[in-house]
Formats: sequence, C-alpha cells, structure tokens
Amino acid sequence: MNYYETLNKIIDNIEENLSNKIEYKNLAKIAGTSSYTLQRIFTFLTGITLTEYIRKRRLSKAAEELLLSNIKIIDLSIKYQYDSPASFSNSFKKMHGISPQTLRKEKTKIKTFPKIKFKPTIETIDEIEYRVMELEKQEFYGITTGIIKLEDNKSIQKLFEKSRKEKILNFIMDNNNEENLYYGISIDIYDNEISNKIQYYIAGKENREDFVKIEIPKATWACFKLNTKKQEEILKLYNTIYTKWLPSSKYNEVLNYPQLEIYHENNCEICIAVK
Repeated sequence: MNYYETLNKIIDNIEENLSNKIEYKNLAKIAGTSSYTLQRIFTFLTGITLTEYIRKRRLSKAAEELLLSNIKIIDLSIKYQYDSPASFSNSFKKMHGISPQTLRKEKTKIKTFPKIKFKPTIETIDEIEYRVMELEKQEFYGITTGIIKLEDNKSIQKLFEKSRKEKILNFIMDNNNEENLYYGISIDIYDNEISNKIQYYIAGKENREDFVKIEIPKATWACFKLNTKKQEEILKLYNTIYTKWLPSSKYNEVLNYPQLEIYHENNCEICIAVK
C-alpha cells in the first residue's frame, strides 16, 4: 500500500466514524506513525488541521440530515459528538451562516465540505541536506507569541517584526557564542492527544528581565539545512520533512518535543527530535 492509499484509508475510517468518537491514535496506527506526526502531515498536505476537517465533515453531514430527515436537533448534536445543543448550534452557524433551527424552517442554502481524496503526484524535489546531532538539556531565553493556533503564521511574523524593531534580535545575537545566531522554538500545546495550538519563541542563550525561559530536553536531533531564512521556504521544508523524509527514513519523531529553528546569518536549520 503506497502512502496516498494509506491516507485515503484514514479518510475512509473518519467517514465511517463521523457519528462516533474518533481516536487519533487509532488513525495513526493505520499509517504506522504517531498521532502527532499524522496531524502534522495532514495539515501540511491539506492546509487545515485534522480536527477542523472532522468538524467540517460532521457539520456537512448534519446539515444534510436536517434537510432530509425529522431527527431532533438535540439528537443530532449528540450523534455528531457535541457536548450540548448550544455548542452544536454555535459551530453549525459558524460554518453555514445560519442556525440549525432556521435551516430546518426555511430550507435555505447550506455549505458542504467534501470528503478529501488524496491523489499521488509525481514531484521533483531537491536533495535534502541534514545532520544528526546529540544535545544535552538546553536552556534558552527570549520572547514568545503566547499560545496561538497551529496555522497562525501572522503572529510569528509579528513576533519577528517586534524582535527587529525593539532590537531584541541584536541583543540575542550579540550574546551568543556564534555570531549572528538565534533560535526559533515551536512547542505544541495538546488537548489530550490533539495538537491544535503552539507556542513560538525567538530565543538565545542570554537571559534578561523581559525574557521568558524555555527548557529543551536532552535528545538526538535531525537538523535540515536551508540556504535561506524566508518563511515560505521554511514552511516548504517542514512539509518535505513530514511528508517525505520521515515516512521514508529509519527515524521516528520523538513525541512532545519542541521543534528548533537555528538561524545563521544567511541560512537556517530546522531540527526535530528523533530516535
């Protein structure tokens, strides 16, 4: 079974269980990976999180049932795994622009989010340069976005703008052992096994009063070199790591570890903890 067939098998499993509790670890077993890595791969390939995809598919099916059956709204909310009719109605209105009650009464237009089907593509990619290194426990100090949505790249961009405007980057680079070196650190925030949010840091080795401390555990790191520091190229490299390198390498990602971005003068490295 090739990689895209495996992803489609996961999509089929989701579709069959929209009215049941979906365990991410069971989906990950189909792909032979971790729930964390599966969520990363899904987001990189589709542009939305796995949680958002499941939510949109459930709300699409719920709207169809409202129009085609006499099921009670409270029963519909329970069927599609909502804690209450109120939370179901709020989510429904956010997607469809109309409440379930109004839709049933007026039989108006609805939105649908189609089932995804992954198709294999022939791609040409450049060779990937990486190194594997052992690092002891590390302590960094810097500024943070706070907790943000996984896909919220604008907040990260604003953090970099702030770091330049307020000369925070100058301080970090001036106080590192290597010239023009600083770090970007991304830490996933979990709700049970589901990661929809992150906290991102720009950091270095020297502390000061307005900085926060970040501890990085001892680990083996796979570090991938990129000959630019452009954000769009960094995101492309993350995509390549999670959708191409990890599935075909002998390594597995270590769960619940940060991702490190090591910024040099004209290039950067993306590092993930592996075993």
